[in-house]
Amino acid sequence: MRHNRWVSTQSTSTPLQDEPANEAAGPDVPRWRAPLAVRADGLLSAVIGAAIALQFLPLWLGIPVAVVIAAWGLGLAVLGGAVVVNPAAGRVTLRMGLIIRRIRLVDITGVLVDEGKLSLARVNGHELSLVMWRKGRLAKLLRVPMVASDAGHAIASAVALAQAADGLSAPPAEAGRTPTRTRARLANAWICGAGAAEIAMALLVRVHWGNPFVTVFGVIIALLLGISGLLTLLVGIALTITGRDTSRSMFNLW
Repeated sequence: MRHNRWVSTQSTSTPLQDEPANEAAGPDVPRWRAPLAVRADGLLSAVIGAAIALQFLPLWLGIPVAVVIAAWGLGLAVLGGAVVVNPAAGRVTLRMGLIIRRIRLVDITGVLVDEGKLSLARVNGHELSLVMWRKGRLAKLLRVPMVASDAGHAIASAVALAQAADGLSAPPAEAGRTPTRTRARLANAWICGAGAAEIAMALLVRVHWGNPFVTVFGVIIALLLGISGLLTLLVGIALTITGRDTSRSMFNLW
């Protein structure tokens, strides 16, 4: 099921009040937290990913990759994920582990709910997305709830109230904003760089082992990384040639 909830774009004439120290406190603050199954799934995936990186990549590369993966998994397991709508502070907060994004309500131009995925469009042209909280077959088997629709309704209502209280003037152009063409080139360059990095990692995967089963597993990992990196690189090159702007949809928390 796909729901569109577009709200009118407004500007802010007065600065918002400072955010309370405990944003989640108070009965009037709608909030949705990731269930324990999501935290456990993130931790388990991080443990597996870090073990694979240490085992099949050279130590000079495997250790940094494992540290990044472990930090993500531990952050998700300890801090979890959350969506907090704070009308008093005039902002909505999206958290997924160590990543936190705070968006002012008056800067949100659209709210989109696509099954379990919540997307927020902003005045600067970017879109921020978060899956709440069912992602993958394991989450479906564990019957992880999908609350994106409830969060979308609450955010859309808070945005409408905030913009109505702020006035009906058109949003001013942001000072120092990166031009659309430059943003598109940077986004496409990031895609090409990610693809090239995956190909490089595939070439560095250790595939010669005394155990044939481990050797086959290493070959599979190298092939998956290589194919994924090649496809990503080709997509980035194609987008660069066609000049398509992908910067609007590159900000996915999870």
